[in-house]
Amino acid sequence: MLSIACLAIVALMSCTGNEANQQQTTVPATQQSAQVPVDATQPQAQTQAPAASAQSVPEAINAFVQQYFAGATITYVETDSEHGGIEYDVTLNDGTEIDFDRNNQWDNVDCHTKAIPTALVPQAIANYVKSNYQAILITKIDKDAYGYEIELSNGMDLKFDTSGRFLGIDD
Repeated sequence: MLSIACLAIVALMSCTGNEANQQQTTVPATQQSAQVPVDATQPQAQTQAPAASAQSVPEAINAFVQQYFAGATITYVETDSEHGGIEYDVTLNDGTEIDFDRNNQWDNVDCHTKAIPTALVPQAIANYVKSNYQAILITKIDKDAYGYEIELSNGMDLKFDTSGRFLGIDD
């Protein structure tokens, strides 16, 4: 009986020793995987790479951002390739959202509460807003083949044709 107890103790000690060896061999792998987030391959993790986002857009888009939003950086990029080319939707570190068509030309700029850069607003539209809505900012501009729609800081949406002629208030 005593010999059985001694064998059991020896067996336990040898198992514990093996577990320690197994733990030692698995610890480096655990430490190594701890450096890489578990969900690094998930799509959510890919959207959390803002520093590399500016590098993932065409140079024309980077040049546009530098020209019209000096000092701003691209923090988020979303692409859409459903319409026969890649369209880019970028967000800047100040919250501005800019959509680019498949030719890397802007088609929508939303500065939310800040004024759109004046160089992006056709002169006829800028003149109309200045004459009719003094001290009101243009915070969003959307252009398409038919003209422009702008949003003012007071929440009003105005429609213009391609030459900047006022068409009406959009509901």
